[in-house]
Amino acid sequence: MKLAMMTKAGVAGVAVAAVWLALSAPPAAADGLDKFQKSIEAQIPPGTFSYKSAKALGDDGFALSDVVITPPPSDPAKDKPEPINVKTLTVERLDFASIEKQQPPLFAKVKLDGITSGSKAGGFDLKQMAGIDNVSADFGVDYRLDPDKKTFTLKRLELNLNGLAKLETSVVVDGISLEDAAKPDQAMNDASLKSADLIYDDHSLLAKAIPIAAAMQGSDPKAMTALAIAFLDGARANQGAAAQKAIDSLVAYVEDYEKPKGPLKIVVEPAGKVSNADLTNAKSADDIVKLLGIQISYAGTRSSKPGEGAPPAADMTGAGAKDVPAKDEDDDDSNKKSLDKRK
Repeated sequence: MKLAMMTKAGVAGVAVAAVWLALSAPPAAADGLDKFQKSIEAQIPPGTFSYKSAKALGDDGFALSDVVITPPPSDPAKDKPEPINVKTLTVERLDFASIEKQQPPLFAKVKLDGITSGSKAGGFDLKQMAGIDNVSADFGVDYRLDPDKKTFTLKRLELNLNGLAKLETSVVVDGISLEDAAKPDQAMNDASLKSADLIYDDHSLLAKAIPIAAAMQGSDPKAMTALAIAFLDGARANQGAAAQKAIDSLVAYVEDYEKPKGPLKIVVEPAGKVSNADLTNAKSADDIVKLLGIQISYAGTRSSKPGEGAPPAADMTGAGAKDVPAKDEDDDDSNKKSLDKRK
């Protein structure tokens, strides 16, 4: 009897101690998934966002699988909502502190893998543009804004149209503050470009898209590329060696559009600060190349000579029309006078 009473007292004591510890212990810190669900997901309109499973990735990250995003159509009266499926949405880090203050996040690293939405990806209608019914795309962005140094660093922005093309870019801009996020026009005036690079790696997109684009304009691929080369050579004329070299690399890439010999890479490394006003005041391609320190590299070399192979006027219009002399009103008047004299 005493043993039973002692046992019950011991159990009760342990229970009281457990309750006391639970109440006195500090609350568990919210992880990245908790923060997302409270500060972001709770604000999303019903029926526009869903996912199958989720997990936290530390204090400021999370991962969602089988995501479905259904943005409202631009014209609800004519268009139906078109769901966007994302196999995996991964957020490695996100500035939840700013989001909770209703401010733009100062940093984020986000990746969307396996984006599918019919023939649309990255804002382009690939069905119309390249005859592609569907495509799988990956998108990633990694940026940080340092408000004290007023430096915006886009470490990487990537769009990969799987099997078609891949675009990567990075940018560093000085003179950007948190307030500038709401005033892009003012930010352009105050900011200065520090560095940038862009890499475009085409696998088959141009080979599919250019013939279709040419046909839509009543032209053909050869005339369309010749027009592009003529335009580039027009900017090449009377420029310095650096500008001519950069333009020749672009021409070589256009010539090889059916099967490029590698990626096209553009690097911008200005010697000093370059503002929007500086770019506006640039008067030639040579000025821009020198100002920005532009370097364009491509493994191929141009096969044509500058100025040769310019498309005929009929092909440049895209309509296949022959040149017809303009009708002169003075000629009409002289013809009428001649007829009057004959009468």
